Amino acid sequence: MHRHVLAASLGAAALLATAGVTTPAARAAAGPQAERPDLWSIETQDGRGKPLKTMMICADAVIRQSFLQPMPSLGGQPCQLLGPAVETGGRFAARCTSQGRLLDVQAQSAGDLTRDFSVTFLIRAVAPVQADFAQTLRYRRLGACPTGWLTGDAAAPGDRRTVNAINGETRRLGAPVVAPAL
Repeated sequence: MHRHVLAASLGAAALLATAGVTTPAARAAAGPQAERPDLWSIETQDGRGKPLKTMMICADAVIRQSFLQPMPSLGGQPCQLLGPAVETGGRFAARCTSQGRLLDVQAQSAGDLTRDFSVTFLIRAVAPVQADFAQTLRYRRLGACPTGWLTGDAAAPGDRRTVNAINGETRRLGAPVVAPAL
């Protein structure tokens, strides 16, 4: 696979991974969630901090924890850990494999994790071809999830559908999603 194609694959995977995609198995292992989910804005930024894309997700504690642990999924195949991830002082590091590729995942968070923070991460394909994908995502808590949104529902401004990051189900909305007033 060519480097730019792999980098593009990693980019798409990274956005989904850091947007709170969790598997039903991971959610079951976390146990029942008593707290009310909140609506979060996720802003993809370029290397200079310029916003590139924004989406919103209705996130509970399990999804919010995944914001800090950007484990990619390539071609729908989750990356399988090759040992325990290391988490210390706002840093996350792990090695995993997906579709025969060895990936090194690094992330650094900064800010108030309860309302406004950023995560800068690097996903490096180590083998069979070396390629890097780096990105910064800014997360902001906006308040209560819109009426009718379920935990995991995500959409970009202007969308008329939500896609649930947990089960992949799509639902039609009565009106387009409105961009957050930040």
